[in-house]
Amino acid sequence: MGRKLKLFGAIAVATVAAASLSTRFWPHPAAAANFELAMVIKETTNPYYNATLKGAQIAAGEIGGTAKNYGPTQSSAQAQIEIINNLADRHIPAIAVAPSDPNAVVPAMKRAQRLGAKVITYDADSAADGRPFFVNQATTQSVGSFAADKLAAVMGGKGKVAVVSAQPTAANQNAWIAAFRAEMKKHPDIQIVDEVYGYDNEQKAFDLTVALTTKHPDLGGIYAPTCPGLPAVARALESVNKGHGTIKLVGLCVPSITAKYMLDGTIQVFYLWDPVKLGYVTFYAAKYFAEGKIHGKPGDSFTITSGKWPGTYTIQPNHEIVTGAPLQFTAANLKENQY
Repeated sequence: MGRKLKLFGAIAVATVAAASLSTRFWPHPAAAANFELAMVIKETTNPYYNATLKGAQIAAGEIGGTAKNYGPTQSSAQAQIEIINNLADRHIPAIAVAPSDPNAVVPAMKRAQRLGAKVITYDADSAADGRPFFVNQATTQSVGSFAADKLAAVMGGKGKVAVVSAQPTAANQNAWIAAFRAEMKKHPDIQIVDEVYGYDNEQKAFDLTVALTTKHPDLGGIYAPTCPGLPAVARALESVNKGHGTIKLVGLCVPSITAKYMLDGTIQVFYLWDPVKLGYVTFYAAKYFAEGKIHGKPGDSFTITSGKWPGTYTIQPNHEIVTGAPLQFTAANLKENQY
């Protein structure tokens, strides 16, 4: 009997040890209270990501857990890689990445998945093999074509246009610009003459815009799908006395740092979508994915029956969940869109 008890005790100890190792290296879905969504953002100085975090925190208040932003002070793919690796080593249950470079971050994202994290993208997508699905704020086509039609209208359908983007590796901005260019082909008297990159740095965007006005003295319009680049472009136009409609300006950014340039007439049209809702849906999607309620495949869906944005959200055949459509900001709707 004593030998049997010793044997039983040894088996029990071994079982507990194995369970401990399993929990350490292959974490089970976190309880609601312990669940954290780590949101790896392009840069912490961009107020846009304060808005997406706010949405995630609203969702966390509804279904449990927490959300936190992790990112560099200046956009850097290498910095994002280091952050993702650190989060993976800490066994954070879910990571949502807004990549600065769609390809550079993929190995780190795959490593995080091997270590047990559920990894998705939001706001900006990675290469398709880096994630099962992408939470997209609006369709690529709608973002690009909206800007092209608005800019063509305020330019009277003719003139020269330049594009001021963030970085050449930003997948979302490249896709919007491609859609913008395609839509502009419907306006044969408008010519796109240049494209420059401010790397989400306000001073660089400012300097590049001033240079554009010198290089193209007859420039008629600028498209700036970049935040905080858009208000920097507006300031640059005002500094060379080409604001207030002399050069028409259309772009996207958050109202908190952009609205005043629309109100003074330097920006003719600025728009976005609801970044708070983007963060909100991203949290629900990531948490349900981590809990096994969805599996990350096209056709998977989840329904929010009550809460701030009830509805059914489905992973489309292109591996995207689309949360909304472009929203133009005007003097009439600024009060209800404070972010």
